[in-house]
Amino acid sequence: MRCGLISPYPPDKCGIALYACKLVGELSKLIEVSIFANNVDGAGSTARSGKGGVKVLRCWRRNTFTYPLDLFKALLQEKTDLIHVQHEFLAYGVRKYSAIFPLLLLLIKTLSKPLVITMHSVVPLEELNEEFFLKHGVGGKFALLKKIAVISTVKLIALLSNAITVHSDLMRDYLIHMYGVKKTKVFTVPHGVDSPLKGDAAKGENKGSQQKTVLFFGFITPGKGIETLLKAFSELLKALPNTKLLILGSYHPRLYKEDPAYIGSIEKKIRELNLEGKALFENRFVNDKELQSHIQSADVIVFPYVDGSVIGASGALSSCVTFGKPVIATDIPRFNSELKNGVNSVLIKPDDEEALREALLKLLSNERLRKKLGLKMKTLAYNRSWRHIARRLVKVYEKLI
Repeated sequence: MRCGLISPYPPDKCGIALYACKLVGELSKLIEVSIFANNVDGAGSTARSGKGGVKVLRCWRRNTFTYPLDLFKALLQEKTDLIHVQHEFLAYGVRKYSAIFPLLLLLIKTLSKPLVITMHSVVPLEELNEEFFLKHGVGGKFALLKKIAVISTVKLIALLSNAITVHSDLMRDYLIHMYGVKKTKVFTVPHGVDSPLKGDAAKGENKGSQQKTVLFFGFITPGKGIETLLKAFSELLKALPNTKLLILGSYHPRLYKEDPAYIGSIEKKIRELNLEGKALFENRFVNDKELQSHIQSADVIVFPYVDGSVIGASGALSSCVTFGKPVIATDIPRFNSELKNGVNSVLIKPDDEEALREALLKLLSNERLRKKLGLKMKTLAYNRSWRHIARRLVKVYEKLI
């Protein structure tokens, strides 16, 4: 079986590209995979690796009107038994470019091949308003038309695909009950979790240090509540001065088009709060080896997201569950479908700096509680290795061929 996978792909730096790369690493051990990837400056046109080979075809560019036709032309030239598309509303371009995604599906449908679409996010209908579109960088004007466009895109995904995969039962339920997708067409395939790398990555833990480390990691965007975290951390230092905050990651690439004014705002907030030397942020992409080293060194990991309007899986959370670290997260659908307050995490209200300060103080002052939550966190990794996820997807493919 040869699968044609359409997705952003490294060296592109976005969550979908990283997901696709990790998935293909295991999927290629089970079947042949041709990746129809985006052109990125410095990326080669083709590469091969893995059992049967992974063929990477750089055939389209983000933020162009031609990407549906470019992909269609490449699909015509490559032999595949099935096509699998990774979908996120802004994965193929911002604003107007994302609106033409249904054209790609219509073109694929003419090939008469089974089509699987992974929806990495689902937006509840009640969230599709002017505030939502402003928050996500597409402007608040003509909100009704934009709502119709989003609903139409989801409806076309349901109509033109043979199967849809999502990362949680909550996402599946919303598609079935709010968007009217046939339940026999939607499959829950969880986000894969990362296994600890061998070698130096495990050396990050520093049990002898008296300084406590709070870690945030992931792409930097306005909806992730880093400003709230910085304010809470500033107050936390009054009680626990021997604590540092590490903000690991870079501004999301799409912000340079969507919201360029946000670039540099985190550095500015650190200066405003006089947190230089205590809150560390370098605005750079971090590879898995370095990331895992910092996860091992952290005492508490924080995901203080304030945007609860989109239902999806957290790639950042999936990167750390196997390490047994305590997590503080906001009580939004991206987290509360997996995390349970007081069981495997501490959940707080979004944009509540006092609640976040109290949660940090509680965990950093209680090693026994940190260990208890961390051990429970590890259980989320059960049956969610990338190898297991690849096998589940192959079972979906086999139903269609």
